[in-house]
Amino acid sequence: MRSPILVAVGAAMLLVATGCERPTTAGPAPIAQFDFMNGPADLPNVFRGDSVLLFVWADVSTDLVIVVNAPPGGVHALRRCGGALTPEPQPMQTVGEMQDVLRQLRLLRDVNIHVYSPVPSPFRNFMDLCQLSPYAQGTGNLTSTDNDRKVTGNGADAFGFRAQGIVDLVSGGTARVLAESERLIAPDGTVTEILVKNVRLIPQ
Repeated sequence: MRSPILVAVGAAMLLVATGCERPTTAGPAPIAQFDFMNGPADLPNVFRGDSVLLFVWADVSTDLVIVVNAPPGGVHALRRCGGALTPEPQPMQTVGEMQDVLRQLRLLRDVNIHVYSPVPSPFRNFMDLCQLSPYAQGTGNLTSTDNDRKVTGNGADAFGFRAQGIVDLVSGGTARVLAESERLIAPDGTVTEILVKNVRLIPQ
């Protein structure tokens, strides 16, 4: 099973404090009932809530690091970096939790994007960016998919992140940022293969 916090060079790192929709009344929480009068036994279950997420990955070939959903000032404003802020909660959809294979979809829209350059050496996780200033910043979208979040199925787990947006360069001008990270975990959960890892800036 993967740790709630992914820390690996070239992979997206998640600073996760997973939350769910709060109950509207106080007192003992009622037991959830899932009674489907009509429908197959394997009817998918869809749960929606919010998670506090920070997506970070590096591309050593372009010497760029992308950070999605950091505070407006960048990574240095995060609590883990000595600041006072946390990433904004973002919507998360989970499907199939009652069928043992948990699939997740996250759609982040109009969120902060920061690009850092050069890639710190060594680069372990977002905390290596705490003392650095962004090379570019702006807003954009990110889509995150995971076909087996807990790696409990019989096949491999493929998960990844795709981000795009428009950023202002510190040196002047604007650029379009395109970034993607895709990984594969074997059924035993011990082997991770990087399928795609890139961060690109295209001047406008």
